[in-house]
Order: sequence, then structure tokens, then C-alpha cells
Amino acid sequence: MKKLSGAVSHPLVVEEPLVLTGTALRGALVCDGGSLDLRGAVADKLTIEPGGYVLLSGTCTGSIVVHPGALLEISGTVTGQISRNDGEVWAMAGATIGGRMVGSGGFFVEPDPSAPRAVDPPRFRIAGQGTLVDVVA
Repeated sequence: MKKLSGAVSHPLVVEEPLVLTGTALRGALVCDGGSLDLRGAVADKLTIEPGGYVLLSGTCTGSIVVHPGALLEISGTVTGQISRNDGEVWAMAGATIGGRMVGSGGFFVEPDPSAPRAVDPPRFRIAGQGTLVDVVA
């Protein structure tokens, strides 16, 4: 598995398994067969094509597009919007989406930065897009 750190100044295209601990300043495109373990940040648009997979434990400040057949798992922070959600989006308890934290009960709660992280948090399906994103328990 490739690992990439530091600032990536060009749009990042992921066609194979990749761990990103740095920052993709101009966004990322995850293609069919590509998987991105996002421990760092994507500072622009994140697009996941059919057959692509992203584990977002870092931060995404841009918009997110999830095409049909794509999978996004969020355990980190999304400050941008999920502008298109035609694939599967899952969020673990403790993840933050648009300033709202996913609670262990399967609904959005106010973020509490002092709360301890769960060791094996439950995960919930996320439906909708834009400001209409919601947790589906």
C-alpha cells in the first residue's frame, strides 16, 4: 500500500490503495478499484467514483460527491457538504459532519470536544445531501 505525506499541490487521483497523511490541496478523485485511507486532509472536492472506497478519519473541507457503487466511511470531520450521495455513506459515532456530531444513539448531537473517543464505536448510514444530511439508524 502506498503512503503519501506532505502537501499535494495537484489534484490527487487514486487508482490503487493509498494512505494519505498529508493534505490534498486541490482535491481527490478515487477511481474504480482505488481506496483512500484519508488520515490527513482534502482541502477541495472529494469525488468517489463507482467501485471506489474512502475511509475518512482525517478532515475534508470541500464538497463530497459519492457516485452509485461508491463507499464512504467517516470517522473524522467533514466541514464541507456531501453535495451528492448516490452511493453508500456510513459514519461512526463521534464523526462530525457539517458541525454536527454523530451520537452513539444514531442521531446528530452537539459536538463535545472533551468527550472520550469510543474504542469500537457503532456506525450508522447517512442519507441525504447538502443541508439535508441525516442519520438513518
